[in-house]
Amino acid sequence: MSSLLTVERVTEDLLSDFWPKCTELAQHMAYPSFFCTGDWLKTSAESLLAGESLLILIVKSGGNIQAVLPLVRKRNKLGGVDLHFLGMDFYPDPLGLICAPANRAACAAVLKKYLLTISGWDRLILDWILEEELADWRLPGKRVSIEPFKKLTSNFEGLLETFKKKKRYNMRAGVRNLLDSGATLVKSIDSSTHNYFFDNLCSLHNKRALERELDSSFVGQRVEKLHRQLINSSDKIRFYGLQLNDSLIAVIYGFEFCNCFFYYQVAHDPSFKEAGPGSALLFLVIEDCCTRGLTEFNFLQGNESYKGVWTDDSRELYRTVFNHGTYRSALLNFIEHAKKLCRKLLKEV
Repeated sequence: MSSLLTVERVTEDLLSDFWPKCTELAQHMAYPSFFCTGDWLKTSAESLLAGESLLILIVKSGGNIQAVLPLVRKRNKLGGVDLHFLGMDFYPDPLGLICAPANRAACAAVLKKYLLTISGWDRLILDWILEEELADWRLPGKRVSIEPFKKLTSNFEGLLETFKKKKRYNMRAGVRNLLDSGATLVKSIDSSTHNYFFDNLCSLHNKRALERELDSSFVGQRVEKLHRQLINSSDKIRFYGLQLNDSLIAVIYGFEFCNCFFYYQVAHDPSFKEAGPGSALLFLVIEDCCTRGLTEFNFLQGNESYKGVWTDDSRELYRTVFNHGTYRSALLNFIEHAKKLCRKLLKEV
């Protein structure tokens, strides 16, 4: 890579031709993430709230794009502006600078220098980045979550052999009972089928949330609109379901990118919860991923107990903040530090 790096903004009139470049670069990331592809970013860009705006920065070397930092301007609590990863409202992970790992440190350095030359923002907040990227930004970070994952092989039976005998038996028994009762595994095949699966996913998710009196991040017109657009435009969408008596009793929604399955959402009919349809469907999906030669199943962020059934492996996700040096950034950081200190003191009381 040339030592001369320049930073440019991507104007809105060029965005339609720009998104495929993000997908191309994302394939060469240290950890290729679906949430850094043009499919996800384009849909997220079309789902901004009032008062938000895009700031898409690219790093060039010799006229060639080396990195992309897709940002959105959002109002902070003091009336100023913070910069966030585009699409971060919808709980994607991992996120990161879209570039090859060999270029990341140099591109991060030139982006920080560039940002300090422009006005109108207080903090750059990078959420859900991996530890190795944090080092290249040369910024302090805070661990905020974990991302469980399972490495896959084409031999699913061999994968199960890594579990204890009783655990294998219980997993297989739950699946066998449902299949013996007439349940079948079904998959999406095109955008019309995607919409059918998504309708059922939303219905089952709402039904379970109401039963358990939960507030869910996977509800509301904005969330539904984003995913409707995504499933009608991306070829990386994957839906699986368990069908019983012509009805879907469990649905898994995810994305397939660079030989990895990104497990985004699951829902099951609470009327069948004793039969464990969600767990059975997860078993069958992982089996299908192995059969098709995928090499990783990414459970995405969170340490829910059902993920621990399948894996003890996880990546740590971090948050880092780059300050512009405004009075707002100083005050916001002071407030956050004070809140953290108060929580610590309350725990010790």
